Amino acid sequence: MGSIKINNEKGIVELSGMSYLYVSPNRPLNIDRGTNHAAVIIDGKTLEFTRMVVKRIRSSFHSDIYLKPIIILNGNAHRDPFVRELSDGVIYSFNQIELIQSQIHLINERIKEITFINSLSLEAQIITKLLAFLYSREKRDLDPIPSVISNTNYTFPFLAVHYDFKEEHNIFDVLEIARQEGLFISDFHDRVYLCSNCKSSHLSVREVCPKCNSSNNETFDIVHHFPCAYVGPITDFTNELDDHLNCPKCSKRLRHIGVDYDKPSVLHHCKNCLTSFQDYFVNARCMSCSHDNPVETLSPADIFRYKLTKKGEYAAINGFVSTPKDIEEIIGTVKYDTFKTMCKYEIERIRQTEGNSNIVGVNIVNSGTVFSKIGSSAQKELLRDLVASIRASLRSSDMITFHSSSIILISMNEIPERIADRIAKDIMKILQQLLDNNFKDFEVELKSSVRKLNYHLSAELQIDQMLNDFVV
Repeated sequence: MGSIKINNEKGIVELSGMSYLYVSPNRPLNIDRGTNHAAVIIDGKTLEFTRMVVKRIRSSFHSDIYLKPIIILNGNAHRDPFVRELSDGVIYSFNQIELIQSQIHLINERIKEITFINSLSLEAQIITKLLAFLYSREKRDLDPIPSVISNTNYTFPFLAVHYDFKEEHNIFDVLEIARQEGLFISDFHDRVYLCSNCKSSHLSVREVCPKCNSSNNETFDIVHHFPCAYVGPITDFTNELDDHLNCPKCSKRLRHIGVDYDKPSVLHHCKNCLTSFQDYFVNARCMSCSHDNPVETLSPADIFRYKLTKKGEYAAINGFVSTPKDIEEIIGTVKYDTFKTMCKYEIERIRQTEGNSNIVGVNIVNSGTVFSKIGSSAQKELLRDLVASIRASLRSSDMITFHSSSIILISMNEIPERIADRIAKDIMKILQQLLDNNFKDFEVELKSSVRKLNYHLSAELQIDQMLNDFVV
């Protein structure tokens, strides 16, 4: 067994040439440091802390972070289905690291086989992440997990980390897109019903008064007295002196059910509005938004088990290009490949003329949160508005493209870097004002970068350098 070196101050564990980032509640959390290590080891004694760290890692859109192997130290938190689904193993002491090193090595080697391709839709980015995660773990099955803390009562943890509690129903749309694309085959598992207002499955089903919707009701048997044919609620036949039943019409005692009388139906009485009725209405009150749904208005959602197909495995390795929801063309932009080609030509031109040209990047830092809140349709409108605002500040010869749904790239040719920097700052002010006007409930964070094109370096390298400016 190799010698274990533990640096408690830095939170680093080393063994047999491999290093691990150790995360615990008593030290500052910096998930980005995990990119430099073979795996992340999380102190699992506290479930809330463990869930928070696991979610932070898996919800990242940086492949070096979200695919990082996660090991739970101490099995308490690992018993949680959410943690167990998103982690890669459990150890009970640092001495057991050697027992899982081969598994960690295998995951990291399979990650190296994956080609990562950016997409403009949030749905496609999440599907790309899911495919990569399953492939790197040699998993083919994706099963729903019953969960009382899921807003839909079933959860797919790797997908759920990308959505707020009230937005979890969007997971069903993402999985349906993946199934339609042939990346998964599905098998029916269960059906849930969602609130028509907020899509939550946390419902309280109640029988209510058809007049006032109150559930404060009581029920009585209807009694039919055979000899005199009197029909009425059982309260008409009772008295305060004894427990016998007497007919209010003919005063005879009712002795034997089926001989003297029967109970053909029931009568309900509302204590709220004092209405009597024979048939309840059935309503489902949403525990998330308090909306009272007649059960016939609930939205059914089928829950499936999924299995990765050969096409899905191929897409995991070679990159998932697009979905029908991708934004392939937005007026005022060019495709990313076209942008790279034009940058290559521009580099060749300034090599000969010693001119000045620049590339500018605009990053929506918290795009995952923004897009999950507004949905795909509003996302497209937002991106169109951003492009229109940027285009209004540029010359017709300047180009705009999307590297991903969160990063916009702009070419500014034949102007000094200081002028490009000033234009970029003006654009940022305009965009921030646009976003602030549209989003009152939360802040949309923007970041920009300006780089002068260098004819000694390739276009791909210079674009990659700019993208690295936006790595969180």
